[in-house]
Amino acid sequence: MTDRMLIIGTLLALAALVWHVYALPLGNPYYGLFNNGVDLDVYRAGGAVIRDGSSLYDGPVVFGMDFTYTPFAALAFVPLTVFSMVTAKALWWTVTLAALIALAGRCLLALGYRNTVRTWMFALPLALVCTVLEPVRTTIWLGQINIFLTLLIVWDLTRASTAPLRGVGVGVAAGIKLTPVFFLVYLACTRQWRALGVAAGAFAATVAIGFAARPADAWSYWSKQITTPGRVGAVDSPANQSVNGFLAQLLRFFDVRRYTVDTFGMTVFQPPAWMWLPIVALVAVLGLLAAALVHRAHRELLAVTVTGMTAACVSPFSWGHHWVWFMPLAILAWHYARTNPTRWAWTALAAVALIGFSWWWTFSDRPPMEGSPHPIGIGLFMLPRADRSVWWAYLTVPTYAGCYPLLMIATSCVVIGRSRWLRERRRPWSATIR
Repeated sequence: MTDRMLIIGTLLALAALVWHVYALPLGNPYYGLFNNGVDLDVYRAGGAVIRDGSSLYDGPVVFGMDFTYTPFAALAFVPLTVFSMVTAKALWWTVTLAALIALAGRCLLALGYRNTVRTWMFALPLALVCTVLEPVRTTIWLGQINIFLTLLIVWDLTRASTAPLRGVGVGVAAGIKLTPVFFLVYLACTRQWRALGVAAGAFAATVAIGFAARPADAWSYWSKQITTPGRVGAVDSPANQSVNGFLAQLLRFFDVRRYTVDTFGMTVFQPPAWMWLPIVALVAVLGLLAAALVHRAHRELLAVTVTGMTAACVSPFSWGHHWVWFMPLAILAWHYARTNPTRWAWTALAAVALIGFSWWWTFSDRPPMEGSPHPIGIGLFMLPRADRSVWWAYLTVPTYAGCYPLLMIATSCVVIGRSRWLRERRRPWSATIR
């Protein structure tokens, strides 16, 4: 790791901190980076329900919000109830920062950078730079768990194939939040049978623990709650960056009222299963094919990242913060540009940064939020959507509505197209890095 890289990384990290302090800004009572934590509230409330012995899924647990995770996750959140909310937030965000640094460092090691003090010195500013990506910023802002799950999976699957209990991280992550279940499909497609068995066993263990500790809640979750994505949010929400959400937003844009449902007193545009499942299947095949090709080329971090993005695409509901896979994707794009002599290599990193950046927009036509004159949208997908009275809306709205799934599709296509190049350059990266 060169001194020049450390200096540039430090300067970019300082720029990221300036963005957080002044852009949204940091001191805003609601939009400031450390002034929300609503999902952490939900986690603590889920843990409190376990301690009180009441039901997890009969109704909202806090602020009118449902607990949408597994019973095993609620059990894991019980320790959060020991602390006050202020202390819990301080601890959570401290551990989140440590997880960001650990994830950045793990990505660097997976790319062949030597496990040295200088590498971990670079991981710190690299992690801070990545906080300006919307999925990472929103994860911190809401007090979400996504960074921990991503770190668990990346650490697990970038280990050697002979590593003890390789796959256990995937199983535990899936037991907390269901989206990582998709990695079991990836392990099967790449014939990593040992890791698949360990992952499936660990996942089954989390389900069994849930049934043993909370049988009624476990039965409710696995028999009913799991098939109700509307409990997470309105499917046509701009923040739903999945294939299902993309189609729902297009139905809303074109006002196709034939496909509307009443959810919690709201009219929600929702594509039927016959419309979105075939497209999801095609996207899943595309992502798994790309992941399998780079796995064969021994580019495991890229394979895991593509799989994670594909999982967010095929999930019925994926908030923007589910796409924390932008962080390893950005590190991969930076590494590709650094090690590729062509002048166009940096365009990949620019694309990831522009699409994933925490752009914001103030909506003057909506009721004010607490501590703010008007509500703010964070992320490219939250930028204003013009109606169909202007021609350019037919270009901008679909781009906004599906910017994250579209990036995943583009990434998979590039990976498939470059798979032969990846195989030909199959050599230890550490041999090319000083």
